Amino acid sequence: MNRRISFKTALLVALLVVAVVPVLTVGLVARSVQRGDLLHHVGASNLTLARSVAREVESSLREPSNFIEHIGKVLEDDKDLASQSVELAEEISSTGLFESLFLLDRTGRVVNVALARNAKGSAGDYLGMDFSRLPIFLETRTTGELSRSKVFLSSVSGDPAVMFAAPAGEGVVVGTLGLRVLSDISAHANPDDKGTVIIVSRYGKVIGHPDYSLVRRQTDLGGLDIVREGLAGKAGTHTYMVNGESHLGSVVQIPGTGWLVIVEVPLATALAPVNEIEIIFRIATLSTIVLASLLALAGRSVIFRPVTALMASARQIAHGNYDVVPLPRSFREIDELGGGFRSMADAVKTRESELKERNEELAMTEEELRQQLDEYQSSQDRLVESEERYRQLVESAPDAIVIHCEGRYVFANPAALRLYGADTAAQLLGREITDFVHPDSRQVVAERIKLLYQEHSPVPLCEQQVIRLDGTVVDVEVVGIPYTHQGKPAVQAVLREITERKQAELRIRQLNAELEERVRERTALLEAANRELESFSYSVSHDLRAPLRHINGFGLALMEECGDVLPDDGKMYLERIRSAARRMGQLIDDLLDLSRVSREIMRRERVNLSRIGRELAREHQESWPERRVSFEIEDGITAEGDPTLLRVALANLVDNAWKYTAKNEEAHIRVGATDIGGTRAIFVSDNGAGFDMRYVDKLFRPFQRLHRAEDFEGTGIGLATVLRIVQRHGGRVWAEGEVGKGATVYFTLGQSEGGSMEQIPKG
Repeated sequence: MNRRISFKTALLVALLVVAVVPVLTVGLVARSVQRGDLLHHVGASNLTLARSVAREVESSLREPSNFIEHIGKVLEDDKDLASQSVELAEEISSTGLFESLFLLDRTGRVVNVALARNAKGSAGDYLGMDFSRLPIFLETRTTGELSRSKVFLSSVSGDPAVMFAAPAGEGVVVGTLGLRVLSDISAHANPDDKGTVIIVSRYGKVIGHPDYSLVRRQTDLGGLDIVREGLAGKAGTHTYMVNGESHLGSVVQIPGTGWLVIVEVPLATALAPVNEIEIIFRIATLSTIVLASLLALAGRSVIFRPVTALMASARQIAHGNYDVVPLPRSFREIDELGGGFRSMADAVKTRESELKERNEELAMTEEELRQQLDEYQSSQDRLVESEERYRQLVESAPDAIVIHCEGRYVFANPAALRLYGADTAAQLLGREITDFVHPDSRQVVAERIKLLYQEHSPVPLCEQQVIRLDGTVVDVEVVGIPYTHQGKPAVQAVLREITERKQAELRIRQLNAELEERVRERTALLEAANRELESFSYSVSHDLRAPLRHINGFGLALMEECGDVLPDDGKMYLERIRSAARRMGQLIDDLLDLSRVSREIMRRERVNLSRIGRELAREHQESWPERRVSFEIEDGITAEGDPTLLRVALANLVDNAWKYTAKNEEAHIRVGATDIGGTRAIFVSDNGAGFDMRYVDKLFRPFQRLHRAEDFEGTGIGLATVLRIVQRHGGRVWAEGEVGKGATVYFTLGQSEGGSMEQIPKG
């Protein structure tokens, strides 16, 4: 039993909700606003610092660029190598900006070198080196102006560095500037929020950081969203993850370099003031809950004193005492509730008096019921008459009707006596029903009886065998319904003899067996005929090909040996003889293909006609690249059928479309599927020569052609082959066309070979 919450507890919870929800709402809104303002302030401050650092870096690069231009002009006036070496050494030692200075001649070879004091190696190591492929040298020689290289690791110091190059007479002066100054700038820039200033190259590598080990390792930050946004030229503030920790960073791009300045701070550090406010808010919320609970407990006792008194009065009324205990003075609504409770008690007292009067009326009703019992007895008499009519109906029924209770017969109508071969009912009644059930049917009968007794629902009609008293077996149809016999569950069964019908079915099965045997005999004859046809086809192929080869071969020999002495008409006649022989050979091949299509054993599987269509299109375009033909192959055309035969059919249709568009400058062939009369049809259409629809009935007959051989070559077997393949798939094929406007051939595929073809309207 579920315990329902008391009104006292509900009131306490309601007071807590009313007190705490406003405090929570105000606190959460204030926290959200404070968090947003703080993030905006930190982002703006960091963005300002990033711009300041960018200007400082830009300024720090301006001095070395000016200095390298100055050196170039000085060296341009001084042509002596010794003087140039002195000049380079003095300049590199006086400024301390560059790690190395190289003077290159016009071919890019090093002719003078000056190295800083802490540089590795000596100047002699670099003399004669070829810098002609150095991008900065090529750029300066091409433009004649100052240029700067990409960031690279210096071989002199091992630190990130850039090169500056300026023209120096016919040569170029190149200075290597170490970028350790960028890390010094990062270290001296102090964000207000204990953040970090990072300088990143245009390839995402760290080139300036307070922790110089990150610069040495060339740490790659290119995968961060803030770096990608900055390299795209989008200055702004972003939140991102680094090593599982959230950071807030601002990014700007240093003009002229493509480098980035990032000022970042851990998000937890930036939001520290908000976290302090959140702790104060939690303390305030807890204090509010405690205070509200104390106030609710104090007020609950004041409110529920009169309610307790009402509950006591209700218990008295339940015991028959209708004198309501006066309620202590309380709130106006409680007083009104007490008044209503007293009115209810008075009404209950009045209703009790009315019930006593009602009992007297019930006594009078009892007398009326006795009269109704007399009428019920009369209806029982009518029921007996109805049962008599039912008994007569059962006894005169042509079907056997029996009732069995606890596994024994307790009733059988005259038709049942005739069915079982009994003279009197005594021969059946009291006997077990299994005595009359054939052993082959006993399991089924037991299951049906169990279902009738357990589920008390009728069982459907079924066939079984019963044994008559004389031992003969008869076939019957039986249906059973639940019944009640003398207060006990029983079953009423209706049986109809079907022996004659079963004998007729047996004769039909025998006839079917004979028919199947005849079909097998006919099938064997057909297989033998097919073998003879195959042998005949081979003979035709062999016996006809030989003379044709002789005609063609001797014709060619005659043309080659006697062509000079033959007149032009003779050569023309000889060429016609050879052409007719070749045409006869092609005709034999087409006939054999048509015969083979009819004889091959079909196998059914899912065939992708779209893929076959694309393969055929590619084969034609590769074989005749000089033709301009566009193919449109619809996606997703599949069918159930023999893949080899369906490829042959589709190949014949595409061949026809290719052939009859040969005279079009811009030919178009389409393979697709459509719905015609609720049936899916596959089609191949073209914009070629077309045909006259008056002769469409000749189109699919062997050797029937609607165009002259001089215009379009062929034997007239292709569409006949398509018709034979489609018919073997239980489908139908037809064509539509117009002279000069192209043709479309449609076909459908049925369910099985030899089955009925799908009904497609002629069009």
